[in-house]
Amino acid sequence: NQELVSYAWIFPNVVTNGHWWYSNIPTYIEVDTRSRLEAVPRNKQVGYYSDMYKLEFALPKFRMYRRVLAKVLAEDFVIGRKWSEADALALGRQILRGNVESIFSIS
Repeated sequence: NQELVSYAWIFPNVVTNGHWWYSNIPTYIEVDTRSRLEAVPRNKQVGYYSDMYKLEFALPKFRMYRRVLAKVLAEDFVIGRKWSEADALALGRQILRGNVESIFSIS
């Protein structure tokens, strides 16, 4: 994750994109999420993708990531940086959907 964060910070064509499918440990995903939000520009982050091999796994994994993202935004941004909840929610939406639309030209 550290290398990916560094590359995304330095190179304009590198975007952080989700987590490996077998990374099902919220603690590890939380550490990755914190470091990415701290170092990578907000418009270069795609919060979730899946290389899943069973469709039934998609929703639970997405829900887990969304909970981790909400926790990090609440603790580090709303409490830690005194952001408004609206600003934190806007960042969450951008990471979960907005960047996908802009990076991959989806409307």
